[in-house]
Amino acid sequence: MAGTTRWIEQPGAETRYRAGLQQDSGVTTADGSRLGEMVGRSLVMQRLFVRLRQAAMHLRILALDGEPGTGKALLARTLHEMGPAADMAFVACSASRFTSSDVQPLLEDVRGGTLFLTRINELTSSQQARLFDFLEWWEHRNGHDSSGYLPRQIFVSSQQPLRQLSANGILRADLCYRLTAIRFGLPPLRERREDISMMAEWFAMRQSAMHGKPVRGLGPGTLSRLMSHTWPGNVRELESVITNAAMECEGQWIRPIDIPPLLEVSHSMARIEDAGARPEEDPNLDHMIHRHITQVLAKTGGNKLRAAQLLGISRSTLYRLLEPGSSVQ
Repeated sequence: MAGTTRWIEQPGAETRYRAGLQQDSGVTTADGSRLGEMVGRSLVMQRLFVRLRQAAMHLRILALDGEPGTGKALLARTLHEMGPAADMAFVACSASRFTSSDVQPLLEDVRGGTLFLTRINELTSSQQARLFDFLEWWEHRNGHDSSGYLPRQIFVSSQQPLRQLSANGILRADLCYRLTAIRFGLPPLRERREDISMMAEWFAMRQSAMHGKPVRGLGPGTLSRLMSHTWPGNVRELESVITNAAMECEGQWIRPIDIPPLLEVSHSMARIEDAGARPEEDPNLDHMIHRHITQVLAKTGGNKLRAAQLLGISRSTLYRLLEPGSSVQ
């Protein structure tokens, strides 16, 4: 199990497993804009990188909070790879599953490594009580665990700030105190927009290396399309968009036409919301067509050929509808 990453998720959810993970998360670029697979030149990320480097070797219990898609799992894994348990397992599991099942098999997997419990904000009061009892037992036993059977580190994540949940009476105060002695918050992508260009290039080059495609980066006009979006899905959404675009790209540079149409949806939807109407109530035919195309593309994972087949139109017609300046844009 040494040096591995394992994901255990709720039944029916995506299960991810990475064996033999070989990455040096302690390596940074000359300008400090990269920490492992985390990238960012913005001031907020530069400050975060400094704190991560200072804390990585001294963590036992850590809380990470941030909106969905901001990169909490990547941050947890990066800290694991930089810390004292780097040569051992990194095991991630939803907190609700951890507190609702037999933990023995999980502890056997993670022994001496890092246990990462996700979505703490979803725990019921009884699950919170069980987690609190486990943490008390773990801290008592950890100092006497010469066999390395127990996790060396426990990281938790939440989609809402834990201290805010505690203040609102949703999270037990004693559990909050125990979890948040050290915590890091990840900002939403809309608050670090200066990182979009660098991250998009990073995702594009990574896809090129993984799939053997000659993609070198963003072509003319592509960055402006990315910058026009509000990114409610944060880094995860950006990565998904660039991944799909890189696979669609027919040359070395990702063109605006390779970007899925979700970029413009936010603006039309914002105008509708400002007018006090729901999107489905918008009578504009162009908007209706655009929404339908977007929904079909979402179902096909951005595969334009499959989307065109489902829509009953040719691929060239779909491309024409997606072009900037078309009637449905």
